[in-house]
Amino acid sequence: MAVVAVREIPPATVGTQVRHPVSTIDSADPDMTREVRLARAAWRREHLEEWRRELEALCHFDPEFIYDPGHEYDQEATTDPDYGAEGVHFLEYDEDGVVSPLEKRAREVQKHGADAASDILAGTGLEGDYEREVRFRPEIVARVNQAVDESHPVQKGVRPDMLVRAVMSAAERERFMPSGILRLDLGAPVPPLVLEVVSRSWAHRDLNYKKHLYAAAGVSEYLVYDLGGKRRTGSPRELLMFRLVDGSYRQDPIADAYWSAVFNTRVRIMPDAREREEDLRGVPEEDRSPPRFQWWDGKQGRWRDRETDREHEQERIGQEREARGEARGEAKMAIAALYRFLPELSRQSLDQIAVHWRAHGSPDNVMDRILEVQQNPGAWRSLLLDDAVSDHDADRSLPGTR
Repeated sequence: MAVVAVREIPPATVGTQVRHPVSTIDSADPDMTREVRLARAAWRREHLEEWRRELEALCHFDPEFIYDPGHEYDQEATTDPDYGAEGVHFLEYDEDGVVSPLEKRAREVQKHGADAASDILAGTGLEGDYEREVRFRPEIVARVNQAVDESHPVQKGVRPDMLVRAVMSAAERERFMPSGILRLDLGAPVPPLVLEVVSRSWAHRDLNYKKHLYAAAGVSEYLVYDLGGKRRTGSPRELLMFRLVDGSYRQDPIADAYWSAVFNTRVRIMPDAREREEDLRGVPEEDRSPPRFQWWDGKQGRWRDRETDREHEQERIGQEREARGEARGEAKMAIAALYRFLPELSRQSLDQIAVHWRAHGSPDNVMDRILEVQQNPGAWRSLLLDDAVSDHDADRSLPGTR
């Protein structure tokens, strides 16, 4: 039997008796209260061998991970925020201590943030990633654990919500990311930026313990996002920026957007623009579209993310279609005027001018040009768009008057 490391935490004193923990976490079960959780944790501490066997039966069991009896682990979910097994969902505790799924919008902020980071950093040797477990050097972990009083100290690593890491070759991934874990303890480059989307259960951990851990590891920029009411009751929805200065973080003044040296542009997390629409005003905030992680594109002069880019492209296509429709309508009226007011030009010439207008649109001030040709048929070239054909081509294709 493989040896399973566990965190040695004194048993909780609770009145509820639990004969055996249920192996599956039912996040919708109203009976999974704080008291029941503590009782389950106490059972695990008192029956470590049996609990170890249950852990080894998990399809994602990791013999190197130090499992915490204070947390729940099953085939699909865990309450341990540092457990990074692929495909295992993180569950948090609500204000009543009941286990509940991590807010849907928080997950989407993680993913969209990683997508936006990869777009910003394309070609730079860096890329965005999310929910990637990161293992730290033992001396870093030991120093932070000693300096910071934390009820659930890190043993080996954590799982940031979003991070920026180096793009790696296959050989580098095999060396620095075995089993998909970013191993700073094996010499992997330190992520220059980390984003945490705080939850009500772990806000203090993100703003205190993890902040010290990332600073000690050398993460140069640390972003923390509150979806609203997570740091404390009524806390505003806002993004916080911390920068590494002389080994510790200094917080920027609160702002809607921040300059990021990692991205070399300004970044922000903003509510979906559609929230301003009338039909969304009565929709609970947790059911609305997630906020967008955006970056400022100086060349295009606008804020960008993949969803906004799609909307911008759809708008551009719509405007082009509208412009083509208007151009076709204008060309149709201009062609009618062409045949009506220039009967002295040959039919072949009129037809070829009409074909040109249908393909390229009619020229500006077309009626002025038609009246000019009416007075001087030799000026027929003014009916063509500028530089549309050469004089030689024009002489050959437009024979002039009857």
